[in-house]
Amino acid sequence: MTQKLTPKSVPIYGGKPIPYSLKPVILTKEASLFIETSLTEILKQVEDFTTQALKDKKTLVQLGLPGDLDPRPTPLGLHIPFARFDFLFDGTNLNIIELNTDGTSGYNTTEWVAEAAGLKPEENPNHGLSDKLLDALLEHKPQAKEVVLADFPHLNTSWEQDDLIERWKQRISCHRADPKLKSWKNNAIIYRRVLSWQLRSQPARAKAMLDDWKAQNVTTLGGWSSDVGMSKAWPSFVKPKHCPETQIIDMNLVKKMQNEKEKWVLKGALSFSGQSVIRGIDLPDDRWKNCLLQVLAETEAKRPWIAQQRINLPLYEDKPTEYGMFFLNGKPSGYMCRWGHSEVLSDTSTEVFRAVKIV
Repeated sequence: MTQKLTPKSVPIYGGKPIPYSLKPVILTKEASLFIETSLTEILKQVEDFTTQALKDKKTLVQLGLPGDLDPRPTPLGLHIPFARFDFLFDGTNLNIIELNTDGTSGYNTTEWVAEAAGLKPEENPNHGLSDKLLDALLEHKPQAKEVVLADFPHLNTSWEQDDLIERWKQRISCHRADPKLKSWKNNAIIYRRVLSWQLRSQPARAKAMLDDWKAQNVTTLGGWSSDVGMSKAWPSFVKPKHCPETQIIDMNLVKKMQNEKEKWVLKGALSFSGQSVIRGIDLPDDRWKNCLLQVLAETEAKRPWIAQQRINLPLYEDKPTEYGMFFLNGKPSGYMCRWGHSEVLSDTSTEVFRAVKIV
């Protein structure tokens, strides 16, 4: 049952309380260990691929990224300090849908849902997740006296960001900052939630942060090099286990896919939140063929698209279910579960958040 409480008592997204259920989704310890071990291995493969890709301008361009992307890792030597794998799991088969490394969200929202569900710490993989996120930030600069969450104001995720600051204030000086206005001291840690494409397309809106980042006056976590993992094209290079067949669009592939529309999903390499995702199964034949030509033209114009084999959404209690797993500094740290949707997850989809209980 979806709970309807007052806005102050429920996480807010886009000005509305999130829909959630007090009934958790159950995973066995054996299944959880399999998922965590598999995804940890694949995240390491993406880290290693990032190191290689940063040395090759051609690869970066194929990923949809600038050829001169700043290659610096974090102080811990990581390119991907924070991430979330979105994946499908039917009790046996694991299928990775995508990897989020840029502006990754949901940590305290999923923590809240697990607490609302009344899970005990030993069965709750999201127990204390907000504190774990702060600990992960401070690992990069233990002597830091200030932590700043930088993002544009008035976002759909503003509740989440404000809630993190309220939680963290009990431990360290911290605040949320508009990246165009310097409100931090030198030597602060900046937890960057503002997205890379926004920074590249609208640098004037973030000049203060970009200037201090370039001058190394601050430690910015969520660096440019994490963009390699954010590109949906990386599986076409890494070809990891548990990832559906993924290829960068080209003419030969377009010809092959014209009569296989039920099999494929098209995605813009740098898309997010369900944008630029086209499922062939949803389209008539003529529309599908037109879309293939359009994404081919986009790719040839250095705005790459990928084709990924479509995987049927597994059912849990008779409804489609998709999971997310959070990673902090390369370690699995918590789960997200979105239940009851049938379309592509996006700002307008109608999924219900459910806690994950490990038994």
